Amino acid sequence: MSLDSLRKLRSQTVETLIMELGRIAQSLSRSEERYRRIEAEMQTDAERYSQHTRQGLTIEVLLEWQVRMDSQQAALSQARIEIEQGTLSWERTNNLLVEASQECKVLDRVLERREAAQRAEAARQEQQATDEAASRRYLSR
Repeated sequence: MSLDSLRKLRSQTVETLIMELGRIAQSLSRSEERYRRIEAEMQTDAERYSQHTRQGLTIEVLLEWQVRMDSQQAALSQARIEIEQGTLSWERTNNLLVEASQECKVLDRVLERREAAQRAEAARQEQQATDEAASRRYLSR
């Protein structure tokens, strides 16, 4: 695989990772919003539960509240897990992006050095041809 092809492949990898980071960030944002919404709902329900308990509760109503609160707690735990997984995924993808970006920079420098060496060689050959032509003209006089 040529150096230029490798550089293009790495550039595509960087672009793909940037898009993946955007997708992960959106997912993470949705999970965080869901977490905040569940938390607010739990706070509201806790206040309502407190009001109902002061008025007295039947066993059926108490069980309904318990099921509702358990459900909310499970949803909150699930949202927290999604946030943790999203954060880990974002960190892994970001590390891959940093690595791929660094490789792109290295490949760019190698390519620049190769091109500079080729230009120097072309200039040397041109100078050599000019020197030979001048030498022939001088010797022919």
